[in-house]
Amino acid sequence: MGMYTGIRFKGIIKEEFAPVINIMMEERLYWDDLYNLFPQYDFLGQFSEVDRSTFIPYGSLSYMPDEWENIPRTENGSYDYANATDTDGFERKFDTETRQWSFQCSLKNYESTIQRFFEIVLPEITEKILHLEYYYEESIRSTFYDLVDGKVVKSDREGIKYQLDESDYEW
Repeated sequence: MGMYTGIRFKGIIKEEFAPVINIMMEERLYWDDLYNLFPQYDFLGQFSEVDRSTFIPYGSLSYMPDEWENIPRTENGSYDYANATDTDGFERKFDTETRQWSFQCSLKNYESTIQRFFEIVLPEITEKILHLEYYYEESIRSTFYDLVDGKVVKSDREGIKYQLDESDYEW
């Protein structure tokens, strides 16, 4: 079956790449589609060849913390996953006025797809990271990342604790 890793992203896209991300989000295009439209940006083609690249930003939220989405209940009390909504402003969207792109997704990260996204795509298109969070489904805490000198690097900021550990129990 395999384990899932999720990312939550909010960032300001560089002005020159705003049309690229806008088209991507409006037409729900994948990285190879974008590369076909914008062949001058080699990094789009490079990332499109990474296994599971299509899951970013379009992957669903599988095995991610409950805090990442609001899942309503049906009349009989069961969860209505079809009508779940993203929390904390991580709806999958691009604002053309502010150039803010936000999304959250998860995928099986066997080929380090997320790390490759951090290395190949984000430094090219991102002016400023507002929130970049990485979470492996069996972790206690998430990990935050920042954009420093044109590279995505692990942040000093403590991640959000989503699961209990031994320190949470009184012995």
